[in-house]
This record gives sequence, structure tokens and C-alpha cells, in this order.
Amino acid sequence: MMQSTSQKPVLSPLNGKPILLNFDGAEMSSDAGLTLLREVERRHDLAGLVASCLTDLRDPGKVRHSLQDIIRFRIMMIAAGYEPG
Repeated sequence: MMQSTSQKPVLSPLNGKPILLNFDGAEMSSDAGLTLLREVERRHDLAGLVASCLTDLRDPGKVRHSLQDIIRFRIMMIAAGYEPG
């Protein structure tokens, strides 16, 4: 016997806007997995863990993006299937 639940998954907001999930199948996005990956990465700070294992040799006065942000972006690009360029 199937049971229905009225609980909806809760994801962190993106740019101050809530992320709503609905599993009715009417409109689908091929990027939905990235949204879930972003949530897992954020909750467990995967990019921060990797960044803490590395030494950033860049000149701090010229750094625009933290090593953690660069790693997080690269994780998402790999998951989205983009080839290194």
C-alpha cells in the first residue's frame, strides 16, 4: 500500500529566493541534480574541506575568488558535464 506525504523537501535559498521542489513531472529540469548537489556541498562544506588541504600560493592582494569558491565552482562544472577548457 502506497502512502502519501505532504512534506516537501527543504533546500537552502539561492540568492535570497526559496527553492521549491514539486514532483508532479509537468516541468522537468536537467539541472535539478545540480541543485541537490549544491545542497549537499553546502551542508557538508565539501569545497571547504578540499581547500583546507591545499596551500594557496596566490598573491592575496590579487585574489578575487577564494580557493574554496573556485573548487565549489569546479565541482559543479564537472557534475554538469562540462569539459575542462
